[in-house]
Amino acid sequence: MPCPFPGMDPFLEVTPYWSDFSPAFLTAIRNQLLPTVLPRYDVRLEEYLVLEHDELTPHRVKPDVIVSTSWSSEAAPAQTLAIPQSASTLEAAYPDFDPRTQRRLVLTHRASGKVVTIMEVLSPINKAPGKDGIDAYERKREELLTTSCHLIELDLLRGGQRLPIKGAVPPGDYFAYIGRQERRPSCQVIGWSWQSVLPPIPVPLLPEDGEIQLDLAAAFRNAYEPAYYDQRLPYDSHLRPPPSQLEIEFARAPPNDSKTVY
Repeated sequence: MPCPFPGMDPFLEVTPYWSDFSPAFLTAIRNQLLPTVLPRYDVRLEEYLVLEHDELTPHRVKPDVIVSTSWSSEAAPAQTLAIPQSASTLEAAYPDFDPRTQRRLVLTHRASGKVVTIMEVLSPINKAPGKDGIDAYERKREELLTTSCHLIELDLLRGGQRLPIKGAVPPGDYFAYIGRQERRPSCQVIGWSWQSVLPPIPVPLLPEDGEIQLDLAAAFRNAYEPAYYDQRLPYDSHLRPPPSQLEIEFARAPPNDSKTVY
């Protein structure tokens, strides 16, 4: 069913619905881009694991050493290595950690394999205060900005901290940051309110191919409507941050008079 709001549904931010919605949204964006960029480019959904830890900052999980063996139908007998008497051993436990999967879109040039554009959709984790939240995302952002690829960041969350940016940004509740590689350190910032339809945004390609347009509103509909979020979201929950009185009146107006915004 259609979203009861003109653009983003702010109740998608209520736990745990964002983690349910964001993969479908990225998939809808990929499916919209592919017919336009094929066969010259490919667009794929990339996953990586982030560990949240009280003492360790989040990082992608990539082993330094991999130990492997060929598969055998007969299990090898268990062996216990002797510990030298000069050493001592105790049974301990690993610190608590919270593994989370992050996803983004990667647009590549098929002939060369070159990564041309990366698109990140910010999660509540990315916007949380502290070294395990926005500080960790900033470090990842800085790494991406040292590469030769374009970077698109979509902030479709009212809550949390905004991405740091130098200079004035347009007013809005949601933002798209279009970081063209050839124009760094400048980037284009597009802002809009939660009462507005999601705007189209540019997706830069290689210099000889220019840019294409992504219809964010269409991608949102294709992710939202088949999942029946209008019937599943907890519209009696409290929004964070709280809406203004004008926003409350807007949300309660027909045809949304059955939705109560707190």
